[in-house]
Amino acid sequence: MNSQDNFDSRPRVRLGDASELMAAVPAMLGFHPHRSIVLIGVRDGGASVGPTMRHDLVLAGEHTDRRAGSGTRATPEMLDVIGYLAGYCASANIPAVMAVFVDDRLDRAVRGALLLDVEALVGELVAALASFGIELCAALAAAEIADSAAWWSVCGPQRHGRMSDPSSSPLTVARVLDGYSVRQSRCELAETIARAPEHTVRAVAAEISRLGRDRGHSHTDDLTAVLSYVARAPYDTVLDPVDLARIAVAIRSVQVRDALLALTLGDDAGYVEEFWAMVCRVLPRRDRAVAATLLAFSAYTRGDGPMARIAIDAALEADEKYSLARLLDRSLSAGAGPELLREVAESGFACARDCGVRLPGDPFGRR
Repeated sequence: MNSQDNFDSRPRVRLGDASELMAAVPAMLGFHPHRSIVLIGVRDGGASVGPTMRHDLVLAGEHTDRRAGSGTRATPEMLDVIGYLAGYCASANIPAVMAVFVDDRLDRAVRGALLLDVEALVGELVAALASFGIELCAALAAAEIADSAAWWSVCGPQRHGRMSDPSSSPLTVARVLDGYSVRQSRCELAETIARAPEHTVRAVAAEISRLGRDRGHSHTDDLTAVLSYVARAPYDTVLDPVDLARIAVAIRSVQVRDALLALTLGDDAGYVEEFWAMVCRVLPRRDRAVAATLLAFSAYTRGDGPMARIAIDAALEADEKYSLARLLDRSLSAGAGPELLREVAESGFACARDCGVRLPGDPFGRR
């Protein structure tokens, strides 16, 4: 599941009819959904688009492994998902949602078992949302999100149409102008932080071990060093094992790590995020957890739920006990908004000052 920013903090982009809104779904998520249920928070009759949530869509089709005695075609897994999503919407004060079902096996002209499954999910969704006083204002389905792809309504007045080109959606354009891309799939997004070849990771690990035996750096030295590498990031995307080891050892310090959280508030936050994505690919497990968590914090702060979720999962896979990653995991799952993390990021300025460094944007002085 992923969530983006709340209504008030999202950029104002005017969308037209359902065809345009469907085409904007990849930009809302950061990738093209496949076999997914997507819930879009809406307000003012759809004039304002809020948080966007996605989950894998599990349809039973002709199988009979449904919840015994439930009287519904919805699978047990999807019943749990719907209950969770409805609770999330309630915690985020979302007044209404639009549901989008994307699955390449669906066909408007064939009302088979899979489409019946989707219709059952809509019924369960209506009931779950209504229990929190939330309205389901529309439920739409499509085989894919693509230029001229067909969409149709699953409940209520029968509507259908062809999508606009997702690549020219106002939200897509806005996202690209902000420096972010729209991936073709969630897997493609995950590939951005896939582990580098093992020989590369081993070379970095060897330098970390060597540097760890020869520690003579203060927190000031460590933070200054990392900041110098971050400053190079837009122009120098290749760091050698010695550089990467220096970064890994520095961010093991909680004080240095917390100071770096403040970088998510600056004008160069996009470059900072790319930096952590690059670094976490080549670090050994323990240190990958730290870098991936810094990436997750950055993505979460700017409301990019998909990237935050992927980075959190990578951090916990590397170190399931890493406390900051677990905290972010709980926060994202509970629907905590990015504004809470921005407050945490602001405390990074004080951590940097304790290290003897003034970060750009520090409200209490210049660096």
